[in-house]
Amino acid sequence: MKNADGFGVDVSETYALPQESLTVIRINVDYFDEAYKMLTEKVFKNFYGNRTADHPSSKSAIMISPSGFAINLIKHIKKET
Repeated sequence: MKNADGFGVDVSETYALPQESLTVIRINVDYFDEAYKMLTEKVFKNFYGNRTADHPSSKSAIMISPSGFAINLIKHIKKET
């Protein structure tokens, strides 16, 4: 659960909402589906509905709790060499 610089969790800002920014805790994970399932079982909802933001280098979802606490769950896709 750490990135290349050794950081597993950090605070970031996203502009997912058109009218304002959203401060989130960003968590890098190796097993996205397991982490996603755990958060949904803890009543977090995916900001994107049932979709994820899929890019060649990452997969992510902004997960929001009923109280408004937000986590940006992300898996960085590593290139195999």
